[in-house]
Amino acid sequence: MYKSRHSKDPLSQKVRAAMRAKQVDTSNIPTFFTPPPDYSQEIAQECGRWNYFYPFLLHQDASAIQIHTADEQRLGQRPLSWVLRSAQHSEPQARLTSGLPVVQDSPGLRVSRGLDFLKVSLHVKWSPAYFGQFLGTLDQKKKQAQDTELDCIPIFEESGFDWNLSRSGTRLYTFRMTSGDITLLFNRRPHNQKIPNCRVEIGSLSCWSPGFYAIYNRIKTFLSLYGGDIHKEQVSEVHLTADFVGCDIKTVALDNREHWIALARNDGDFDGLKVHKKDAEPEPEELAFDRRYTNRKFSGLNIGSGDLMLRVYDKVVELKNTRATHKQQIFSEIWGVKAYDERPVTRVEYQIRRPKLREFCNDEDERINTVFDLVNCLKSLWRYLTTEWTRHTESPVNRNHNQSKSKVSEFWQKVQSVVWTGVFGYVRSHPVKHKDIDMLRKQARGILMSVCASLEVEPDDIDKIVYLCKEMIEEDLHRFFEDEEAFVTKMTTKRNEFRATLAG
Repeated sequence: MYKSRHSKDPLSQKVRAAMRAKQVDTSNIPTFFTPPPDYSQEIAQECGRWNYFYPFLLHQDASAIQIHTADEQRLGQRPLSWVLRSAQHSEPQARLTSGLPVVQDSPGLRVSRGLDFLKVSLHVKWSPAYFGQFLGTLDQKKKQAQDTELDCIPIFEESGFDWNLSRSGTRLYTFRMTSGDITLLFNRRPHNQKIPNCRVEIGSLSCWSPGFYAIYNRIKTFLSLYGGDIHKEQVSEVHLTADFVGCDIKTVALDNREHWIALARNDGDFDGLKVHKKDAEPEPEELAFDRRYTNRKFSGLNIGSGDLMLRVYDKVVELKNTRATHKQQIFSEIWGVKAYDERPVTRVEYQIRRPKLREFCNDEDERINTVFDLVNCLKSLWRYLTTEWTRHTESPVNRNHNQSKSKVSEFWQKVQSVVWTGVFGYVRSHPVKHKDIDMLRKQARGILMSVCASLEVEPDDIDKIVYLCKEMIEEDLHRFFEDEEAFVTKMTTKRNEFRATLAG
């Protein structure tokens, strides 16, 4: 029979005594971990920009973090929690979230989740004292842009944005402003009409860094500076994305249609999110199923179309094919790798547009209208999309039997378990430019060599080639600078275009 032997180590003896409810002297118990650093001074700055060394993203309107101590837990109070209260508003504000990617417990697998695109339609009520001035400035600048060969010119520098105004608008909007991959559209309609008079589009990079919620709040601040008050807002389109770093799409058998279930034919309740379908879902056989191949290798697929669509694809291949060096740099940081193509990455992305968003509501029958509504239901939306609308199974599905009993594949189990809580954003450790500087310099070298060749300069006379190139550049730039205003405008526009996202 096994006989236990108690350790004579002083620490072990004290632990056993504490377990028997005896009084223990803890003054001389050694500490085996380093106390955490004091981050109390490293918080979000007043300008809305983030401290790179602070491990969490904190909304600029939030108050201090409240943490319950171990003594409070022992006395029966609630466990450790973070509580954020608004300092300026009565409505609840954004929750605290880690700036690092969400990590699953699977060995060798790292998961980053977030929004990859967000479009919000706004009904903005303008203050009469400001709107005439604001609209007049847009009109004046737009005419100025149309009088030049430029596609856009700089217009506003407010709330961290460096806006460029385009010489043309869109179908429903007269004015189009851009800052990085953020677009702001306006028309002259009043706020109480059916068609919105403003629209916000936040692109992929800004959604990830510094984050869609931070960007959207800065846009609201920008509008308020010019007398704009948001009377009504509606999320028009959102892309929910999860990147599985370390997962090769070619190893999870996603290209076989027989392994996919597309149901979602009935109304239901999913974690407090109710579904009321207005239009009948197509039969599974009628649902679009498009495979994509790169160099004859499977690289992705699309399920569905239009208002609701699922995309699963090789994100590394996409970044390589688009040659977007700024995206390669940012996503390598987000994924925690030295180079974007160091490890395979499979992206799962759901595109949801307004007609489908209207089918969802909470327990009080409130629709997903505002960005805050969207933040609060992301978890429920993801559950509905990955458990009801589409599922990937371990083996081919027998369409003649109960499909709900088909076992979900190991990969899709990981997809379903992605954590969707808090507000999202990633703090960049390095500045990122929208265009490839090395590529531009290479193009410039090629053009200058062509000019020198046309002048019949000897190919081996490098000193003369350098001298001619220098002379031509100086002469052309000085001639261009004779119109100082035009020169500054063009340089400012190009500087703004080079910024990939809002500064973090």
